[in-house]
Amino acid sequence: MNNNKRAVTASDVANYVGVSRSAVSRAFTEGASIQADKRERIVAAAKELGYQPNFFARTLSTPAQKQRSNLVAILVSDFSNPFQSYLFEVLSNTLQQHAKQPMLVNVKHEQDLDQAIMRLSGYQVDGVVAVAGSLAVEGFEQCLRLSLPLVTLGRADERGIISSVQTDNYQAGRLAAEHLLSLGLSKLGFVAGRNDGSASNERLLGFQHLITERLGEQALVLYANSYGYSAGFELAVRAIEAIRNLEGLFCASDALAMGVMDSCRNVSGIRVPEQLRIVGCDDVPQAAWQGYQLTTIAQPVGEIADTVMLKLNQIWQNQELAPTLTRLSPKLKVRRT
Repeated sequence: MNNNKRAVTASDVANYVGVSRSAVSRAFTEGASIQADKRERIVAAAKELGYQPNFFARTLSTPAQKQRSNLVAILVSDFSNPFQSYLFEVLSNTLQQHAKQPMLVNVKHEQDLDQAIMRLSGYQVDGVVAVAGSLAVEGFEQCLRLSLPLVTLGRADERGIISSVQTDNYQAGRLAAEHLLSLGLSKLGFVAGRNDGSASNERLLGFQHLITERLGEQALVLYANSYGYSAGFELAVRAIEAIRNLEGLFCASDALAMGVMDSCRNVSGIRVPEQLRIVGCDDVPQAAWQGYQLTTIAQPVGEIADTVMLKLNQIWQNQELAPTLTRLSPKLKVRRT
């Protein structure tokens, strides 16, 4: 293999097809004026010759007032929870359907956030979607200082400074409680995720409020300190006797619920659903697997992605009058557990 082979340029494609170099540029520019058959010939030639348009370099040569990279960064902080991967997939597909290129940035620690945002400004991203459940929303103000359009998911900005799209997590907790109570159960518990996770805390609040209203007492709360599968499994090992005394359990995420289920099967011998009913939250694809068939509170992921896209478009077109908080309704998904 010749590693010194010269890269194919736009001029090479133009000469091959017999068109101008600007025609090649227009063929790969969204919304540019070019005849459909000419675009098809140029794209086919580019594929045959191995031409790769440099979209990033093009933005650097565009006047600042017209600059568009079409890059949208998605900041994710916790991939131990499969919901993050699921949400990233749906967000990515939605962005691509609107001719935007998603860019994943994994931020594990809050102290890394400022540095990550500064790198994004160097890439001239058009916007940032922050899946910020375990990160303080104030940490994203650097985006605003750099004039980066921003929408957060997973944690609302109650100050009204940053636009946010959230599932109504309080309602999710009430839906889980309503389902377990409708089965005639009264010995109920909740498995919490991260202590600083706003989604987990809001789900617990809704769950407890309805149980207190109906039973005059509160559910047992068990703390896993994470949303991941292993955290659920290990918690159920530590709290075998407490869980054995329960009739129903609501978990702050599907991953936690699946970890608890496997611990019940393989360690404590608690039969689900015969002895213990379990409800998860999120409705990740794994929840429907035959090995789990998990009853869960489904987040409206498709609607979340569409709403994010709408908010970003409003910001880009200067149509957003003020940052807004949108809460979307979850739904109960009844399966075997």
